[in-house]
Amino acid sequence: MKLITPQQMRMIDKTAIEKLGIPGIVLMENAALCVTNKAVSLIENIENPYITVVAGAGNNGGDAFAVARHLLTLGYAVSVFSMTDLRSLAGDAYTNARILVNMGVDIAIMDENTIERFEISCERSHLVIDGLLGTGLNRDVEGLWGRVIDIINERSRLVLAIDIASGVDGLTGAVRGKAVRADATVTFFLPKTGMVQFPGAGYIGELTVADIGIPYNLFDSFDAPNLLEKKDIARLLLDRPLDGHKGTFGKVLAITGSKGMTGAAYLSCYSAYRTGCGLVKAIVPESCADIISVLVPETIIVPMSEKEGHLCIEDHKLLKDLIIDSDALLIGPGLSCNEDTHRLLKKVVEVCEQPMVIDADALNIMARDKSLLENIRGEAVITPHPAEMARLTGKSINEVQQDRISIAKDFADEYGLNVVLKGAGTVIASNDGRVSINPTGNDGMATAGAGDVLAGMILAFLGQGMIPYDAACAAVFLHGLAGEIAGGGKDRRSVMASDIADNISEAFKIINE
Repeated sequence: MKLITPQQMRMIDKTAIEKLGIPGIVLMENAALCVTNKAVSLIENIENPYITVVAGAGNNGGDAFAVARHLLTLGYAVSVFSMTDLRSLAGDAYTNARILVNMGVDIAIMDENTIERFEISCERSHLVIDGLLGTGLNRDVEGLWGRVIDIINERSRLVLAIDIASGVDGLTGAVRGKAVRADATVTFFLPKTGMVQFPGAGYIGELTVADIGIPYNLFDSFDAPNLLEKKDIARLLLDRPLDGHKGTFGKVLAITGSKGMTGAAYLSCYSAYRTGCGLVKAIVPESCADIISVLVPETIIVPMSEKEGHLCIEDHKLLKDLIIDSDALLIGPGLSCNEDTHRLLKKVVEVCEQPMVIDADALNIMARDKSLLENIRGEAVITPHPAEMARLTGKSINEVQQDRISIAKDFADEYGLNVVLKGAGTVIASNDGRVSINPTGNDGMATAGAGDVLAGMILAFLGQGMIPYDAACAAVFLHGLAGEIAGGGKDRRSVMASDIADNISEAFKIINE
């Protein structure tokens, strides 16, 4: 499913109204009917429900006034509050407010004298409908508006937001000072990018995407992120010929592990096999070889020279031969950061023309030596978590988290690679401008080693011949799905990275259903 920015939505609204001739009041009426239907479904089992509707100054407020009218005509008890004097309203918002007045509805204007009345109304209500701000928010919420949001959050039993939870930035998902915590949201035409990015995504609740009569071909000319769906991943998965052999399904190489970090090597290699890879070779420090052989006996272990438990490769010809013989390469999990691994990474970058996954310590080394990023010869997928992305970009973690889509997209464009910016709502950005957001996963996946599992999955898909962006999208979605399955059979707090890897097969089953 495509995602849309608030600015793009405004342009499409304008085109629909001015060029196609669809009256704005018709679009508002359609939107209000969709919200009304959702409201009714939320309270249908409540006897004599009471509803509070609060309206802002713009089109979001106009939607709210129209929703209030529909609920009143259906026989519900509704109190209506407006954040602004009705005489200052304009256009369709004013029209819908005036209709309510003509119906004899007492619209309370929010001020210091009525805010206590609003608080009582919220406490009394079975449902509060948020029509305060919409997606046009361009400033932090403060003053009376902030107090109203606090009351909604503290006093309401159930909250339905119109278009977006007020206070959430529709572009980035940032919370602009304060935001309504909605139990459900009805948005129009397409989801907005900020709805699937945290922290804002945590304020949206159950999301309904409503068709309000705008032709969807108006969006064809826009470049926009994609929200990954099961059907997208099913299309990406490659056929497995019945007469295939291990070479058919990819020979990959993982350069991974160090003393005390053998688990990273195990998880990445094991996950590569679970994702359908035909053969996995792993370059590991000599002292780690026996441990990893026991953990993943299917892996071909290549012990190499080490210093104090980390790789210190001296046989560059063997390293080059192993890279050339592989279909894809992974470097980073459990590698450790020091001068020896820096030299190793530099040599790999010089030699490798195959698709490469760069993760964990390899990213931390590259953050200190950007020339390594600039000199990558083949296609690459980097998999930073927010702290690693902060090191790579020189920004703070907060800056990264406040604008994840743009950060990932700009970095992919600058260095000509593919970025998997991990975290809730993982962002996958290609060097050709494509961006996808992943909806799968849960908080149980916030555990050590989960990133190693993902790295191994991307490696496997690259080895099987997927283009890097597709490999990243498929792996991220399946990884999150496997995490959901792992969390389904136990308390999510108990999920470990190995549980995620163990459920990759079940995730494939769901995709193939």
